[in-house]
Amino acid sequence: MPSPSLSDRLSLFFQRTTKTPGTLRLPPLPDSKPNPVSKSASPPAPAAILTPEERRAAMSGLNELEVKWARGGLAVAALLGAYLSYYLATHRTKHVTVHGVVQQVPLSETYLLLGAIILVFCALGFFALYRRRRTLVAFAFFLTGFAYTLFSAPLGLALVFLGGWLMLRAYRIQKYGTPSAKGAARQAATRPPRQQRKAAASVPPTPSGHKPATQNKRYTPKAPARKKIAKPAE
Repeated sequence: MPSPSLSDRLSLFFQRTTKTPGTLRLPPLPDSKPNPVSKSASPPAPAAILTPEERRAAMSGLNELEVKWARGGLAVAALLGAYLSYYLATHRTKHVTVHGVVQQVPLSETYLLLGAIILVFCALGFFALYRRRRTLVAFAFFLTGFAYTLFSAPLGLALVFLGGWLMLRAYRIQKYGTPSAKGAARQAATRPPRQQRKAAASVPPTPSGHKPATQNKRYTPKAPARKKIAKPAE
């Protein structure tokens, strides 16, 4: 009797396993349905647009982001101003090279006065920051920045830019009701173009509630002229 081939043996083995329960258990097939993709976190909702009554308070005050940047700028300006005043008070001369010879030249008192002015305006800026006064904080940044341009132009321009940033956000609040650039862009996109707004403003408003008076089309004959009665002779 010939020996069974390999295929016959495999078929016999599978027949036995299917007839006898529990002898061979295949692992369950994975679910063919794809797993639902986890939804990413929804983007943050846009900031609410301020009403005309709330805009005045927001324009004059400062929010947390503006307070943080203003505090950092004023702290840097005050520390450098204090160091500058101390250096100018202790070093009253400077070295100047004239025809190859190094000489000591006394410093002008104007530089020491300028350092004191910087400290005064930094103190004004901190007081305005404590009271949350936007205009005074921006004013302190402008004057301090212009004073620093005599020593360091990049630092002075950075302080001036910070003051301009505060005023720009106030302008956005006044016009669009939000200080952020993205919110202002969304509000500007929803508005009609300027030409349409000018054309709509130039059209005189029509009175509502009644129709304008029109000419009566019914024919009305003219009244006959009255005859003059002669007076009796006396």
